[in-house]
Order: sequence, then structure tokens, then C-alpha cells
Amino acid sequence: MTQIYSKNYLLIFILFFITLEGIFFTIENNRLNNDFKNHQIRLARIKNLLSDAPILAKSYSIYDMTLGEKIYGQNDNVPMPIASLAKTMAIIIILNNYQPDGEILISKDAISQAGDFGIFVNEKWSIYDLVKLTLISSANDGIYALVENNHEYLKKMNNKAGKLGMKNTVFLNSTGLDIDIKKAGAFASAEDANIMAIYGLKAHPIIFGATILPEINLKSKSGFIHNIKNTNIILDKIPNALFSKTGYTELAGGNLTVIFRDKMKHDIAITVLGSTFNGRFSDMEKLVNILQLSYTE
Repeated sequence: MTQIYSKNYLLIFILFFITLEGIFFTIENNRLNNDFKNHQIRLARIKNLLSDAPILAKSYSIYDMTLGEKIYGQNDNVPMPIASLAKTMAIIIILNNYQPDGEILISKDAISQAGDFGIFVNEKWSIYDLVKLTLISSANDGIYALVENNHEYLKKMNNKAGKLGMKNTVFLNSTGLDIDIKKAGAFASAEDANIMAIYGLKAHPIIFGATILPEINLKSKSGFIHNIKNTNIILDKIPNALFSKTGYTELAGGNLTVIFRDKMKHDIAITVLGSTFNGRFSDMEKLVNILQLSYTE
């Protein structure tokens, strides 16, 4: 008799466990379904908000790094001139191939590059600090000095782009400066520019994380102190910024890539291409605000 009761008790326990497991499965399944529905509703809301947004950029791409999916894009697979966004890949190659505590001597050829960024001929820099100066101020002389003695840098930049899946990208120089009035120095899609920024931030978070600093004081190995101001003038309007890189030439127009953490603590990458000099900033601000607004409507 005791044996029968034991078997019944065991059967009841098994049935109870199976029922409980079924309840938990149903609850979790409903939660996942609700999360999916809410996500789809939010994506539709974003698309609706963007359809009315006066964005000047010819192309832009928004990517959720946390979920690993594109949120929205406009002409984001079209190769376009990217100007100084190209410096991101050049820096990636430098950091992947050299020790950051190495030294660089600034040559006359480096200083002859377009723009005056405050560094001097024969000034010594640590690679670590020159990289930060170059990214924050978008210094053409800085990037030239960093790749000057690496004759394979262009090949490495293009090979790395291929390995990262940047299918619509080609680098013709390290600065992104226009080669002439008809030919840009680098081309990429907005989607590819996001891929490049995401890789840079993940592979070298300390270096690329410095791109969100409004300004920084750097001391060269020669003893000169340089005050460097960020070329992104709306960093204070980007919530929880993680990465920033600007770009502008006559052919490219205004370009900007930003990575920030949104209200749901998702890391979001946005690139705008082919805007105007000032329009890239207003475009980015609108896109960020729309993403934030989509959580509250």
C-alpha cells in the first residue's frame, strides 16, 4: 500500500512540475511576444517620425549595437565620399600594427598637409597622444605623420575594410581629403561607416572613447603643450556619447558618425553622409532626438 502511495505521490509531483514548467514557458513566451511586438511598434514609430524629419543628409544609417540589428537607413548602402571619417580606419591600422608608446617625428611633408592643427616640424610625439590629437581635431598632418613610414597602409586599410564586411568602401588615401575637384580620397556607405566606428570602439575603447572629449590638453615628447578642441560641436547634445568622428570636404559635404547609449541602455551607431558643413550636426541632433522620443510616445 505504501508503495502505491509513493508512486502516486511521485506521479503527482511530476505532473505538478510539468504544469509549472508549462506555466513558466507560457509566461516567458508571452513576454517575448510582447517584447517583439513593442519593438516592432517602436520601429514603425521611428520610421513614421523620420518620414517627416527635414534631414539634409543624402544618406544615413542607424544601427543598434546591443541588439545587433539595423534600426533604419536611407540610401545607406550607397558608396559616398566620407572625408575625414577615413581617419578612423587609418587609426585602426596604426593601433593594430604599432605599440602606442612608440614615437613619431613630425616631418615637413606632414606639416604641408591641408589645415593648421598646431603641431610643428621635427616635433616628437608618442603614437598614443598623436592618435588622440588626430581623432579629436581631425588633423591631416597628424594622420599623415602616423602612416608616412608605413608604405602598406592603404592596402591594409582596404583589406581590413573587406574583412569587416564593408562591401561599399575604398580608401585612396589616409586623410579622406579630396584628391582633386572630381575625385574623393575615400568612399564608403553610411552602413559601412557604422561598421568601421563600431569595430574601432570595441577594439580600442580607450583611444576611440577619447573622441567624445570636448577638448583635451596634450603634451608632446618635445615638451610642447597643445590644447585640442573637438570638431564635433554638439557633443553636449548627444546623451551618453561613446564615439564621435566628423568629416567634411567640398566633394563629400558634411559627414558625422556618433555612437551613444540611449534611454534603454542600448548602444546606437548613427552615420550621416552628404549633408552640409553645419547640417551634419543638426541632422545628427534630429536623429538622436527622434530615437529618444520613440521610447516615450
